[in-house]
Amino acid sequence: MGDMPEARELRIAIDIDGVLADQVGAVLKVIEKEYGQKYCKSDVNQAHWSFAGGELWSEIGRLLADPEYTLSLPLIEGSQRGVKQLIDHEPFVVTARRPNAEEATKQWLNAHFPCLKDYYHASTGTKHNIPSDVLIDDLDLNIVEFVKSHPDRHGILFLHPWSINDTDIEDYSNQVYYCPEWHSVVEALDDIDRAV
Repeated sequence: MGDMPEARELRIAIDIDGVLADQVGAVLKVIEKEYGQKYCKSDVNQAHWSFAGGELWSEIGRLLADPEYTLSLPLIEGSQRGVKQLIDHEPFVVTARRPNAEEATKQWLNAHFPCLKDYYHASTGTKHNIPSDVLIDDLDLNIVEFVKSHPDRHGILFLHPWSINDTDIEDYSNQVYYCPEWHSVVEALDDIDRAV
């Protein structure tokens, strides 16, 4: 009897905001409280979305500097179960959050995702440098940058109203999966695993 070839573990980089943490839902509650303006996640239809009081990503950066805010971020539905289903691989966290949020971010991750031990900080615009086979992210800009850098890489775009931002992502259709929830993320990873 011959030995079965050993299954290859995939290195899977998982973004935090929009994939594990419901950052946009949380910041919209703060905007309503502080500015008196009520918005829904469906209103946030692009990465650089502005509201009457300012720019969403600036608000997120400001709020993440507060450890209390960071530690209270709600989870994306199904994220804990989904991450647990990846333990046969090498999942780790990748984020472009500013260094002033790192300690609270790691505490939040340890509380909700203790199996995600490795933490990779990617400054904005550098996700092509991530040492992984797969990137799960909620912005097409990051997915395109990642898959463009190597033909064997795969991206999973976690779909939200702000996920598609006029990139050439459709040119990489053989490398990209579009997933609206964690159940489909796990299915996409199974598909990628069978293909490698």
